[in-house]
Amino acid sequence: MKESDIRKLRERYEKHLEEGTHGYFEPDELDMIAESYEQEMAYRKALQAVLHGLELYPSNEVLLLHKAQCLLSLGRIEDAGKVLSCITERNIEYRFTSAECALMREDYETAIADFNNIVCDTDCTIEDCIDILDICADIDKIELLERITPLVEQQFDDATPYLRELAILYEVKEEDDKAVVLYNQILDENPYSVDDWFSLAKVYGRCKKYEKALEACDFALAIEDNDESIIAYKGYCYYDQGEFKQAVEQFQLFLQCTSDKAVAYELIAEAYGRLEQHELAIENLLKAVEINDRSHDLYYQLAVNYYYMGCVDEAVTYLRKSVACDDTDDEAHVFLGELLMQKEEYEEAYIHLLRTELTPVIDTVPASALADVCIYLQRYDEAVKVLELLLEQDPYEPHYLFDVILCYLQLGEYETAAEWVAHSEKLSRDTQQIAMLDESSRKVWNNIRERIDELRNILSVYLDRKL
Repeated sequence: MKESDIRKLRERYEKHLEEGTHGYFEPDELDMIAESYEQEMAYRKALQAVLHGLELYPSNEVLLLHKAQCLLSLGRIEDAGKVLSCITERNIEYRFTSAECALMREDYETAIADFNNIVCDTDCTIEDCIDILDICADIDKIELLERITPLVEQQFDDATPYLRELAILYEVKEEDDKAVVLYNQILDENPYSVDDWFSLAKVYGRCKKYEKALEACDFALAIEDNDESIIAYKGYCYYDQGEFKQAVEQFQLFLQCTSDKAVAYELIAEAYGRLEQHELAIENLLKAVEINDRSHDLYYQLAVNYYYMGCVDEAVTYLRKSVACDDTDDEAHVFLGELLMQKEEYEEAYIHLLRTELTPVIDTVPASALADVCIYLQRYDEAVKVLELLLEQDPYEPHYLFDVILCYLQLGEYETAAEWVAHSEKLSRDTQQIAMLDESSRKVWNNIRERIDELRNILSVYLDRKL
């Protein structure tokens, strides 16, 4: 029946309800009315329609089964079970409903028995078996399928569609070993299935079994040699296992067959970047930009490659383009701020470095740069907030300690500065911890007492007492 006809049917039904009259409806019409309510998740209205039908047709088992389904939707498990016990026609739909009721009671043995009865039913299709799989997946009980799958394979000459769905489910659950077994089983029956070879390759890739992944890709490409997704994935496998030269060659093959040239150029550039051949990386990125000049990521990668070549001005230029394309990219803003600080462009650097994420666990490089810029701009109150966060994470870094003391001096908070001096002196006596620092920091600590004494003398003047 057309949707418009069902809508008219429901309008007639609702009108009779409103008027308190009993119009004539066929059992299948009331069944469809209930279904339309269920599609809107109006389960109480659906149940009301079914009950109205049973008043007219008390022995109609289609409506009885629908009543049980409505009760389950409302969580009335025991009531649904009682209704199911009254039904004599135990077809596939009955078995599904009975299994759902058992699963809701956590009676898994009864559910498995119902599912096995479905599989053995002469009217059962492979789609019904996939429905069983979906039900078990929805309640996160895929282990039940291990007791059903052998029967599915026994009952169907070609259980491949079911096995493929089961393999995908195992992938989702990250049970990759089981997925591999199933894909190999499928390929034993269907050795020319490109999709299954590719699926097997991706499972091996996730497991970092790159040799097997590459082998599966080669089998797929032997069947369909121009599949660009497989060609590209083979490049990813080379890339992920550190074979960047082979990755470049593979991505160049991808370039020849794909219509998305910008992506291909970007992949080639990434591999060249890992080979530290930054000129070639830039060459390919510029080709990508010619095709797509609104990609902030392409500009960011150009900046990175120019930076590694020591070309800071060019890196700044492309970072500015990157943030112009995507102002929400905090990483690009912070990188730009760090480079601008190197160029002593402190005001603009400060604007970008404000994107630094200041949390108890922070990236020390941009946070340290932000603290330095704040000091250069005499924003000492902001500098101490960043420095104290840095010191929570790296309490023995002498540069942070001296900077926080000097900032509190500039702010005129001499008592706090004195507390930090005392704290620094205490740390200077922890020779065991200092010995674990890098050479540069150890050298600073070796000369620290003289500098602490200088700060103590300065503070004694401001505090008018001996420290």
